[in-house]
Amino acid sequence: MLAAIFYVACQRRQHTTAAAAHDGNGTGRRVPSFAETRFPVGVPVTYPVGLPERRSMSRPLPSPWTLTWPDVDPARREFDPAQAPAVVTGLPPAADVPPPGTDWRLVDIWYDRITAALVQRYGDWAVGWAYTVEMTDTAEHGLIPCWRSVAPVITTADEVLAGIAAALVAWYDLLVELATDPHGRFIPGRAADGVMEAGPPAWRAVMGSRVKRLAFPEHPRMPHPRDLSWTDVDPAGRDPDPESVLATVTAVAAAATVPARDADWRLRDLWLETVTRALVDRYGLWAVGWRWSTGEGDLDGGVVTAWCCSGHSLSTPDATAAAITAAVLEWHGWLVDLADRFGRFLPLPADDPLDSWERAVAHRVTAVGDRTYYESGWYNCCRTALGWFLTAAGVESADRPGLIDHAVGRFRSWAEPSSTDVRTIAELLAERVVHGA
Repeated sequence: MLAAIFYVACQRRQHTTAAAAHDGNGTGRRVPSFAETRFPVGVPVTYPVGLPERRSMSRPLPSPWTLTWPDVDPARREFDPAQAPAVVTGLPPAADVPPPGTDWRLVDIWYDRITAALVQRYGDWAVGWAYTVEMTDTAEHGLIPCWRSVAPVITTADEVLAGIAAALVAWYDLLVELATDPHGRFIPGRAADGVMEAGPPAWRAVMGSRVKRLAFPEHPRMPHPRDLSWTDVDPAGRDPDPESVLATVTAVAAAATVPARDADWRLRDLWLETVTRALVDRYGLWAVGWRWSTGEGDLDGGVVTAWCCSGHSLSTPDATAAAITAAVLEWHGWLVDLADRFGRFLPLPADDPLDSWERAVAHRVTAVGDRTYYESGWYNCCRTALGWFLTAAGVESADRPGLIDHAVGRFRSWAEPSSTDVRTIAELLAERVVHGA
């Protein structure tokens, strides 16, 4: 129904608790994002030890972004705002409000449960309780809707439930306003033209726009390996022992049950991040790269083949630990190989720097392409490797990312560049590095 091109780039907001920002465990407020609504939440969810027992939802939650006006039209239902607090506190999930400091993924799962209970009580329209919208004027797209989360921060149970009730009432009031737009707040922008025909103009403006701005919470996460520096990953003086790596992973598997491949994605993600944190604590930040698998794996576009993704590679505790260990060692081996390749060209000769840079860059591109098989997102790994090489070569200019993006930006997923393209890009980057062109 929504032929929308989501305008995600603008105004992503971080809404985490002070504890979350401090301890880095990803705690803080969390609601499902637009992208995450594609995951079914009707499958049973098993909570780790210390959290509520296994519960299941009778059906998947409806997506807020596919609601029609008949689904939400306030004239079609009776709703008493004064009763909302009592209704919310009487819902079964209200007895299991997560304590402060709970990981955001587990909070997210609880919010799914409370939302499912609200939908069962009031109907599909209630699924939108955690959101609000306003029109925002942008230079590129004109007037567009900006959706943001209003789910409460996890504090005390009473405060959380009161916040949910208030948000539900606010969502209902918003729907009443959208029915007639008495204050003219939702004048349709040009991006909404011809996309949605049903419903009042204000509803069409906020739901039918081809472009939307999404301002949703972000949470502390382990860094992606492409964001690491060469200092972070330089393998000099490092030689991880396979038995030690296996013991580290096995300890995590013993302390927290390995989730099934078809478990809720948030439980899988939490377990894998727990493994990564244990590896980082033991070996250093470089270890986050063990999940950077080739193709459309967990992190997209990397060089690791021993691990694919949680939906494919999770297995028995022993088999999973073995696969992760192999992935860690493979990632480390790639870093060793990179350092060796850097050493073949560094220091670059001063008598013909341009030619030396061209050969070095072409070599980097080809080496990364061969290891990534030029699959999905391989150019990100290429961009990263080139950045590390520039660091190793002592090129620390402020515009270094721009130098690389200008060259690598023409690469595409699942497409091996021709030798001519590689040579052209190598010449372009070399020229800009040597002469600052």
